[in-house]
Amino acid sequence: MEEPELELKVLMLNINVGNNSELMEKCRTLKEYSEFVACIRSYAEKEKIEDAVEHAVTECIQNGILADFLTAQRSEVVAMSIFEYNEEEIRKLRKAEYEYGFDMGKAEGKAEGKAEDILIWLSELGEIPADLHDRIMQEKDENVLRKWLKLAAKAESMEDFLKGILEDTTV
Repeated sequence: MEEPELELKVLMLNINVGNNSELMEKCRTLKEYSEFVACIRSYAEKEKIEDAVEHAVTECIQNGILADFLTAQRSEVVAMSIFEYNEEEIRKLRKAEYEYGFDMGKAEGKAEGKAEDILIWLSELGEIPADLHDRIMQEKDENVLRKWLKLAAKAESMEDFLKGILEDTTV
């Protein structure tokens, strides 16, 4: 479609402790919730999330932070907070895995491109032996592939290329 049928604008507000002080002053419950989350995070740096949530709930009740709610709904709050925190950690982990996979895929693609370039240069010299073709395509080290590409570009024969590979002790 040229124009969307639905347009959505969202205003996101940072409700972490120390942010949006004007909003926090207008909504005491939101401010206390922010303090509760900060307390969980503080304990979570030192202990398992289950223990961190328990300690945070106890501390917040003692300090009058969401005290009525936490006292009345303690077990549900603990269970939900653990679930929410674990879900956030899983999201972070998935994002890191995705980024790592993306970087790995990018590196593999670059290596494959260099290997294909080597094969193009070598094809100008004659038929490429199957074992050499496979060895080049299996190589993933970009430094090695870069050296091989230079060798292939300079080689006057397949034998020159093979000799260059054998003489390079770093390969």
